[in-house]
Amino acid sequence: MSQTIKWSFSADRCVRRCQRQYFLQHVAAWHNSRDWVRREAFLSKQVKTLPLWQGSLVHRAIELFVVPTLQEHRGVDWGAAIAKTLALAGEQLRFSKARRYREEGMTKTKAGDAYCALACHETDARLAKADFSRVREVVERSLRNLSHMRELLAEIKRADRLWPELVVDVDYDIARMQVRLDLLFFRSFGKPTIIDWKVSESMGGSDADLQTALYAWAMCRHPKWRVDRPDDCELIEVRLLSEDVIRHRANQRIFDSLENRIYRSLNMIQSLRLGRKYDLGDITDYEFAGNPNSCVYCPQRKLCQELAINCGSADHNGLKDTRSKKEGQNYAETCPQLF
Repeated sequence: MSQTIKWSFSADRCVRRCQRQYFLQHVAAWHNSRDWVRREAFLSKQVKTLPLWQGSLVHRAIELFVVPTLQEHRGVDWGAAIAKTLALAGEQLRFSKARRYREEGMTKTKAGDAYCALACHETDARLAKADFSRVREVVERSLRNLSHMRELLAEIKRADRLWPELVVDVDYDIARMQVRLDLLFFRSFGKPTIIDWKVSESMGGSDADLQTALYAWAMCRHPKWRVDRPDDCELIEVRLLSEDVIRHRANQRIFDSLENRIYRSLNMIQSLRLGRKYDLGDITDYEFAGNPNSCVYCPQRKLCQELAINCGSADHNGLKDTRSKKEGQNYAETCPQLF
């Protein structure tokens, strides 16, 4: 394999759900490109639904307004933290409503915490006041509930050092993974505690145990952290909307299951990539989603639709002439969920 694959559970779920979405989000998307397809794929990848947005606000609030105070072994001013988070939400809403993420030369670095792209603004729909009120309510409720978890907060405050939103890079086989830990601290040398903030009413999908184990697996594989055994890692799932604190321990059996899942996933992706670098013409090798429901909320739907219609056009930005123009347009019949 001539090119390392960037792997994550989200990428794995994406390629199983829709190969075309995987191509656009994980192969084509590039922020610094003059190729309109790559740029559009990148912008579409940034689009958030309201549940994703409210979750990102809570994570950012904890990182900015809660963890630094706990690191200093002081009490958190929860009222101020909530007020700052809601102010940030308003700033992001204005940024998205003005579609500033589509401004020429705009980047995440340039926009900072104001950067936001909401799905409703991509479709020219308005964000109802009730929807924004719901987001505000979830954000405030999450932080208020966290303030009530005194034992957990005391445990965090006792740590010598805290690492919020830490990215751990791990190489495995032909994959490079960036595993993001919501919060990391050590109980003692070589014994980490990893906290996963949950801002959702759902109980998690079939991958929940493996995804949780991935955090411990990454710590054990990375030489910097000197973690020797799976069961030295404590994993705490904090459900902020219900105030539930669930503690897990990893073990070698679940590590084996995780590696098996990653290996099988890499084989699937490798069969599509075949060592090739990005080439828009390769999109014809990627299948559409089998379930029409997958297309309804797909952030890449508009771009995917346009590329399907123009599939095979020799003058369409270098797209390979592997199908006739007419055949490309007939995709409306074979993949009606796009149209």
